[in-house]
Amino acid sequence: MYQLLDTFRCRFNRILGLGGLVFLGLAVLVGETMAHKLETGEAVLTLTADRVWILETDINLTRYIQSNPEIADTVRPIFRELEKDGVLKDSNFKDWETVFRGSEEQFKRELQVYDSGKIVGDFELWFPHPSELLEATYDAMKDEGLHVKVYATGKLANEDSDLQFRFPLDVGEVILTTIQPNVEWVVTGELSRPVGLNMGSETSSTAGNRLSSILGYLRIGFIHIVPRGLDHILFVVGLFLLAPRIRPLLIQVSAFTVAHTITLALSVLGVFSLPLSIVEPLIALSIALVAFENIITDRIHPWRPVLVFLFGLLHGLGFAGVLGGIGLPQGDFLWALILFNVGVEIGQLVVLMGVFALCFFFMKKSWYRKRLTMPASFLIGLVGLYWTVERLIG
Repeated sequence: MYQLLDTFRCRFNRILGLGGLVFLGLAVLVGETMAHKLETGEAVLTLTADRVWILETDINLTRYIQSNPEIADTVRPIFRELEKDGVLKDSNFKDWETVFRGSEEQFKRELQVYDSGKIVGDFELWFPHPSELLEATYDAMKDEGLHVKVYATGKLANEDSDLQFRFPLDVGEVILTTIQPNVEWVVTGELSRPVGLNMGSETSSTAGNRLSSILGYLRIGFIHIVPRGLDHILFVVGLFLLAPRIRPLLIQVSAFTVAHTITLALSVLGVFSLPLSIVEPLIALSIALVAFENIITDRIHPWRPVLVFLFGLLHGLGFAGVLGGIGLPQGDFLWALILFNVGVEIGQLVVLMGVFALCFFFMKKSWYRKRLTMPASFLIGLVGLYWTVERLIG
């Protein structure tokens, strides 16, 4: 009797320990996703015939202040107090001016402008005055953050000059549009592509920029999975947990790939789409359903690939939402779309290889399903349900 109880205690502790580790990992991932959820900024660059350039950038000032360590001791404490009221009034007018002035000074130090590869120090930058913002902007601050437009302007050294920008790290990714118009997704901390007055002709340099732009969509697709797409990662992990063997896994992943490719293409082409307010909760629900099915059954039933295919259609609409925000180059629409999808597939394969490497030594153990598949699936299912409710409410 004592031996039986001792055996039960040991097994329970192992399950609890493994479940705790899995839960801790998911909690960290979810926490990181919520705490560092990146928001894409937008910037518009205008070049005039007399070589003047004007850059208008829409940023989330709340995010910039909260994540920038350089103004943590000066601007941030004042801003946190102002957030409590969320309004501009006579009694806090000077505090708002201090916040905007401090943020403006720091932003100018961090925004890097390059003219033909040489950094430019002589340019003007300014924030709007707090009194210039609409009341609705302050009203939306608690839910959406305080959005402001930042203006920078300068002059090209000569007519053959080209401009590049490196935006402050705490702004995140930026969608940069120029007057051509060309749309570019600028990765956090990286330089934008060169833009100039005389870059309309197809030279070897612009051809290289064009190729770089197209290949950039491969990276965008990959980044949307690793590390940004935690919901897609958990879905793929859920597929792996039920059947870590190659053949059934390939069947599911293939069904998922074909499905999201179809809806991604249809949505981007304007044939069919759904609002993200509907798509995102359904994607979260698909994660929960796949995870809970892993608990109910220990084998792949004929309906599983069909279910994965249907869920893949939803995920494709989610991918399309990313491209909808970034835009696709008109001249290279098809290539950009294909490479984005390839990037997504590479990201999924990286996830699968990572999970396979972590589980390889445990797959043939008799306790694999009870101690790993079921606890992990249960926790993934809970996260999926949490996201479903959160996205429905949000």
